[in-house]
Amino acid sequence: MPQYCVHGLKLESDFEIPELPPLDDGSVILDDRSVFMTMATLPASIDHHAVSKDGYLIGNDEILIALDNGIRCHIADATAITLDQGSPQNASAARLFGLSAGLGCLLHQRKYLPIHSAAIKSPADCVAFCGNAGDGKLTLAASFAAAGFKLFSDDRLTLHDTPEHRFLAVPSVPVVHLFAESAPLSGLGNRHLAVDSYRFGKHIHFIEDSYAVAPAPLVGLYFTDWLEDVDAAPSISVMNPVKAMMRLRRDISLAHLVALLDQEQQFMQWSALMCSSLPIYHLARPRNQLRHDECMDLIIADITDKFGR
Repeated sequence: MPQYCVHGLKLESDFEIPELPPLDDGSVILDDRSVFMTMATLPASIDHHAVSKDGYLIGNDEILIALDNGIRCHIADATAITLDQGSPQNASAARLFGLSAGLGCLLHQRKYLPIHSAAIKSPADCVAFCGNAGDGKLTLAASFAAAGFKLFSDDRLTLHDTPEHRFLAVPSVPVVHLFAESAPLSGLGNRHLAVDSYRFGKHIHFIEDSYAVAPAPLVGLYFTDWLEDVDAAPSISVMNPVKAMMRLRRDISLAHLVALLDQEQQFMQWSALMCSSLPIYHLARPRNQLRHDECMDLIIADITDKFGR
C-alpha cells in the first residue's frame, strides 16, 4: 500500500497519489494515527443531523461531501477518507479533492483547526498570510514561490502542538490553486498545470520543488485585505490581538465546521494563546494587478526585516 506524509500525518492509500512525495526516512510524522484513503462507490446521502452552509452532510463521526460533477468524499472516524470519482475522467480531480476538502474535514475531526492561509518559510521559521476566499492568498503563495521562498501551504496550514513548539507548521499538499488570470503574476503558466479544478474555476499547479520538506515553528501572522482604491498605497500595520482573534475565527479553513463539530471553546482557548504570543499584522493592498510587484516588494522587505530571509 503506497504511503505518504502530508500535514504531518501518515497517509496510506490503496491507489497511487502522484501529487504527494512518498514517505521516506526523512518524513516527519507528528501524529501516530494513520489516515487511510480508498476509492469506492459511495451513497448519495448518509444519516446526518446537520448540513453545513457548503452542503456537507454531518453525521455521527462522519461527513459526506458531494460535488455537482459526481465526485463524492466520505470522511469517517478521523481516520478514513473514501473517494468516489463518479466517472473515469474525474480521477485526478477526485484525488486532489480528497487531499483538499477531505483531509481538511479529517483535520477538523482530529481537532487541529487548520488555518485558511498561504504560509512560507523565512528563513527557518514559518510566516502565514491569512484571508478569506478571494483575498489573494493563492497568488501570494505562488508569487513567494517564484521569488525563491519555500511554501508550507497555499490554502490550508496545519499546526501541531509539540513539547518544543506550541504552533509547529507542517507542509501541506505541494500545489497551488490559481485562477487563469493570476498564473502569469507568479510565473507559473500552463507548464506547471496539474489539473483543472473540481470547483470555483481555479486551476491546480504542481510545484513540489517549491515546498518545504520539514516542519518549522509559526512565528508571525499577517491578515490580508483589499483596498478598493486602486491608487492607494499598500500598507502593513500592527494588529490588535482581540481583532486578530475575530479575524482568525473567520479565517479558519472550513470555518463552518467549527460550530457543527462543537469546537468553539477549543477555538477560543487556542486562538487566544496564538494571538497573544505571536506578532500579528494587517496587510492591505490595492486590488490592482498592475501594482502586484510593488506589493510583493513591500511584503518581502517587511518579512525580511522582521523574520529574516
